[in-house]
Amino acid sequence: MKKKLYTILAAITLILTGCQTSTSSYASYETECIGIELDGSQKLRAWGQGRHRQQAMQQAAKNAISDVIFKGIRGGNGGCNVKPLVYEANAREKYEEYFNEFFSDNGAYYRNYISIKDAPLRSRVKDFNNNGRRFGVVVTVQRTALQQHLKKDGIIK
Repeated sequence: MKKKLYTILAAITLILTGCQTSTSSYASYETECIGIELDGSQKLRAWGQGRHRQQAMQQAAKNAISDVIFKGIRGGNGGCNVKPLVYEANAREKYEEYFNEFFSDNGAYYRNYISIKDAPLRSRVKDFNNNGRRFGVVVTVQRTALQQHLKKDGIIK
């Protein structure tokens, strides 16, 4: 009888511990397209990580605009432009000084081309780990104005 009880308890323990999942291990933190505005701006859901919420939101904005410039937006509903603004290979390294200034917290040129708001509560994932917190935010990127700025500065032709 004791053997059966131990076997049943062991089976229940294995089932319960085996079914636990973590949202962070299955969540995708890739920038996603939500939609395109009439002025050509792209509404994106981006993710950022930081020690506190404000720092994570600022990092999410940088990630969103960096993805528009260097990677293009592939995730989400597919309405956004999948082509990056800068096609040149290794452009981030080639124009490192320019982009370091562009994304710096002091200069904050990237802020001229974005607006940020919190993602809806149900779509915002908070992931706590050793590096801080991860938050999802909705970022609107002024793609056309950003493209014109990069052309004016000679980064793209």
